[in-house]
Amino acid sequence: MRVIDPEATADFNPEIDETFDSNLNFESIIDPACWKPPGEYYQTMPAAARAAINQVVESDGQVRRELREVFFPQLVQAGKLEWEKANPQYIEALQRKRLYTGQVVAADGTIARYETLSLVGTQIAISRVSYQGTTGQFVSNIMHWGRELPRNTNAADIVAALNSRGEELKNKIANLFLYALMTYKERQVLLDAPPDTFKLIQGTLFPHEMLSGSGKQHILLPCLKLIGAMIDDGAYATIVSQSTDRDLLALGLALNAGEYIVVRSGEDILNRYLDKAHYTDTAIPQYGGKSQKEVFNEFKDKYGKRVVQGVLRAHAMSAPYVFYCNRDRLHEAVHILLADAANTGPRGFPLLVDLADQYCSGAFRASEYTNHMNAEFARASGGSVMYQSERSTRD
Repeated sequence: MRVIDPEATADFNPEIDETFDSNLNFESIIDPACWKPPGEYYQTMPAAARAAINQVVESDGQVRRELREVFFPQLVQAGKLEWEKANPQYIEALQRKRLYTGQVVAADGTIARYETLSLVGTQIAISRVSYQGTTGQFVSNIMHWGRELPRNTNAADIVAALNSRGEELKNKIANLFLYALMTYKERQVLLDAPPDTFKLIQGTLFPHEMLSGSGKQHILLPCLKLIGAMIDDGAYATIVSQSTDRDLLALGLALNAGEYIVVRSGEDILNRYLDKAHYTDTAIPQYGGKSQKEVFNEFKDKYGKRVVQGVLRAHAMSAPYVFYCNRDRLHEAVHILLADAANTGPRGFPLLVDLADQYCSGAFRASEYTNHMNAEFARASGGSVMYQSERSTRD
C-alpha cells in the first residue's frame, strides 16, 4: 500500500487562524471608517462579496487542474500516492446485496446538558440504523450535585457545601469526558451489531476525546481497546463531515466524482497525535502499571499500519470528504461509502449517517430534556424559576 509522504503535502496546509493573524490588523479594523450604517453597507457588500467569491472559485479551478495534471501524476510515478477510480458495477452490487438488505449500519449520538447552582446533568443518547428498519436506541442520564449538609452543621460544612456548588461542581462532568463517552458508545453499539454487518461511523477513527485519557478518569486504555476491536473487526469505514485536515481537503479539490486517494497510514496520524499529546511516563495502576505513553505506543505499533486515511469525492457537485478504513479492506470500504453517498445526490455524503443523526436528535431533543429538568425543579421548589437559566425563562 502506497501512501503520500507527509512532507509532500507540506504546501497544502493552510491554517485559517494563522492567515487572519498575519493579514489583519486589529487597530485598522476598529477604525470607524471601516464601519458603515446598514443602508450604506448593503449598497457595496453584495458586489464585493461576489467579486471575491468569483476569484476564489477561479483560483481553486486552477489549483485543481495543476493537481490533476502535474502534482498527482508525479506522486503516483514516484510511488507516493495511490489514486483510484471507483467501480460503478461494484457500487451497484453493494447497494443491492448489502446496503438495502440491512447488512450496513450507522450510529450517531447526541448530548444534552443541564446546569444549575446545585446540579450538573447530561443525557447521552445513541441511535443505530439500517435500511431494513433494524434500529436500536440507547440512552443514559448522568447527574452530579453539590455536597449535602449534615444534620449537625458547622461553618466548615457550609463552606464545603458552597464550594461544591461552585467551580468544583461545573468541572464534575467535563465536555471532553462526555464526548469520550458518546464516541465510545457509538462504536460499541456498532460492534454489537450482527456478524458480517458493515459499520459506518461519522468522524475520525481516532477521536481526540477517546485518545486524550480525560485526566483523572484514566479512560485511555479502555478507549484504545475498543478502537482496536473495531480495527480487528475490519468491517467499518469512517467519514468526516467537518474535517480539520485542510491540507487533505485541498488535495480533494482535484478529485472527480467516484475518485479517491490514499494519503496517510494510521501510524502517521498516531505519531502526529503523540507529538502534541501531553502523555506522561508515570506508571498508572489502572493501566496495569504502564504509563500513558507505553499504552499509546503499544496500540500504535499493533494497529497503526493496518489503518489508512484518504479522501473521496462521491459526486461532481459535492465536497471531498476524509475517510478512514482498514488497509486490507480499502476497496470494499470506499465502495460502500460511495454506494450510500449516491443516495444523497449532489450532497455526496452517506445517507445512513444522516439518518442516524436525524433519528437520534429527533428522538432525544435537547430542549425536551431541558424542559423536563426545568419542570421538575419548578415542581420541587414550589414554582420558582431560580434554577433555570435566564434565557430559558424568555421562552
